[in-house]
Amino acid sequence: MNAKQTAFLIGKIILAVAIITWLFHRTDAHLVWLRVRDAHRIPIVVGLLLWLVTIVIAGWRWNQLLGILGIHIPVKSLTCVVPIAQFFSVFLPGSTGDDLTRMLYVSRLAPGRVGEACMTVLLDRFIGLVSVLLLAAFCIPWQWSVMSSSNQTRWIALGMLAAGAFSCLGGAVFFLAGHPTHRWFEKRLRLRPAHTLRDEAARIWGVLCDNKLLVAKVIGAALITQLIHCGVFYLAGLSVGIRTPLLIWTTFVPIVLAANALPITIAGVGVREYLLVLFLGVIAGVDSERAIATSFVIFAMILAMCLLGGLLYIFYRPKRKVTTVDQVGAPA
Repeated sequence: MNAKQTAFLIGKIILAVAIITWLFHRTDAHLVWLRVRDAHRIPIVVGLLLWLVTIVIAGWRWNQLLGILGIHIPVKSLTCVVPIAQFFSVFLPGSTGDDLTRMLYVSRLAPGRVGEACMTVLLDRFIGLVSVLLLAAFCIPWQWSVMSSSNQTRWIALGMLAAGAFSCLGGAVFFLAGHPTHRWFEKRLRLRPAHTLRDEAARIWGVLCDNKLLVAKVIGAALITQLIHCGVFYLAGLSVGIRTPLLIWTTFVPIVLAANALPITIAGVGVREYLLVLFLGVIAGVDSERAIATSFVIFAMILAMCLLGGLLYIFYRPKRKVTTVDQVGAPA
């Protein structure tokens, strides 16, 4: 880790500590601890089981994206890699993160197609973010009267709605238009390999446009994943006594998920607490102690999933399990 990366890591830690300290100055820390200590276990266990489902879905999504490019790696192998990457993103912050870890493992699983395999990691990350924005664009209007009651929540919600609308527009362009020069793309794909980054992007765009149904399935699976995450947040809140309906959670949890995707703190610590205090307080009138306790329960669940990834990292050794279009005799 070089000096720049070290400074960035220290900055993330300082920001997280500053936010948590500020929140605790406004709340009763002892009461937060009591909420967490007395949290009901059954909702937490159900939430962990749901989180395991999202890991399986993530492995399946990745498998489908690789399959679109003619790289076939078993879902079981990819499902093992997902929690390992989560482990590294939390416990070894810095240059080694979620996406880099996934790229490292997939390069071992698909040694002959490393560039394309790594591209699917970025594509999956992009689809995940888009699914969050789409869910926000659909759910926020249902509670707009409440979301707009505070200046802070109003502007955050407007930003998410704008981003969600832009994502919808981009999706419409992709699914309704695709590449308008389909024959040019086909000729480019079939007659000669890509030699530049632009040609490679054009090639992958063409392949995606030729597999719109599979892309739609992957986006649908990503949306299901985000809905499950909303359910996990709801269960975490339920464990500390928050009885707010699940539909309410779907209006602001996508905002929390999108904010956590920004690498400004470690594992979203501080950002998640602040947003939960803000939205639960404005929308549902929940006291700050319960909101922070909910966030801590969620963080404990994240740590549990990451520890699972740590165990897999110790025992799982990836082997070359890839079949590509080159290997089965189809054109490269």
